[in-house]
Amino acid sequence: KISKSILDIIIGEELESWKSALSNVAGIYLITDLTNGKLYVGSATGNEGIWQRWKEYSINGHGGNKELISLLNDKGKEYCNNFQYTILEIADTHASKDDIKQRESYWKDVLSSREHGYNSN
Repeated sequence: KISKSILDIIIGEELESWKSALSNVAGIYLITDLTNGKLYVGSATGNEGIWQRWKEYSINGHGGNKELISLLNDKGKEYCNNFQYTILEIADTHASKDDIKQRESYWKDVLSSREHGYNSN
């Protein structure tokens, strides 16, 4: 698990060990709001895997996710500094998007992030 401030350093400096490791895996990740304990489960697929997704979170705080956009609009962009990032499961970047989405849904069910978190789907 890493904090938003550490994620910003890793992404900003493009630390090669992290970039190489995260670019070579797809998978499921968790964002925890340390203020209230709410969870967001997301997935990463494609050529740059988890690196690309987490880079988006570092840049804008929400990664394009509807619930997180709404949260940051309400509380201010700085609120994303309360987030912590964790990898739940990794997969080969060539795994099918359907397989990754199924695993993402599994984790949403296990962690109840639809009912008690920031996942709306």
